[in-house]
Amino acid sequence: MEIIIVRHGESVNNLPDTSLHTIDPDLTPRGLLQARLLGERAVGVQFGALVASPLLRALRTAHEISIRKGGMPVHVLHEMVEVGTEYAVLNYEDARKVCPAALPYGAVSGAEDYGDAYGLDIREHYYNLGRACRVLSRVRQMFPGEAAVLVVGHGQFNQRLIAAALRTAFPPDFVFSQENTGVSVLSDRPGQGGAAITRLVMMNDTSHLYHGRMRGLDCGGGTP
Repeated sequence: MEIIIVRHGESVNNLPDTSLHTIDPDLTPRGLLQARLLGERAVGVQFGALVASPLLRALRTAHEISIRKGGMPVHVLHEMVEVGTEYAVLNYEDARKVCPAALPYGAVSGAEDYGDAYGLDIREHYYNLGRACRVLSRVRQMFPGEAAVLVVGHGQFNQRLIAAALRTAFPPDFVFSQENTGVSVLSDRPGQGGAAITRLVMMNDTSHLYHGRMRGLDCGGGTP
């Protein structure tokens, strides 16, 4: 299986003016454009399932992918929320308003999903790495027959997903860069003795933004 990890488009909380920041920010106009360019890129990519965090910015981004893939269903996993999220996630009814293709949530919501029941801080480094391991396991279990799954997440938590897949200790001062709508790809392949090993075959690719800029669009960064 390939797991295609993408970050949401630019959100209000990515802006330097902190007075605009909210608990669950929406995409900025530029972020929506980034999400649409990501959706255009996804048209040419083969994947069998689409998964997203229940936070507004991730669902908004997933919607732009879904509609360009013919209304592909969006599987929503609570455990994919960003590091430090204070549980202000959209309920299912509101999620459907943002992303009509969203399916009923695939994990039980509540503090027990995130660590509070175990006395863990939601910002604690190694707890979030463990949460990433659970998300990867859940995705592999949910879609065992799929060659590729695309997941829409968040900058910090996507770093944990990559670290968990590579089985690295991921020290707190190390960063896997994840730009807005950056694309990273993890590939599970047979290793010696038949055991699966995971390779990071792409990380933080934003070439769709570069092509957007070449069309005269104000979509931020991007590399050719």
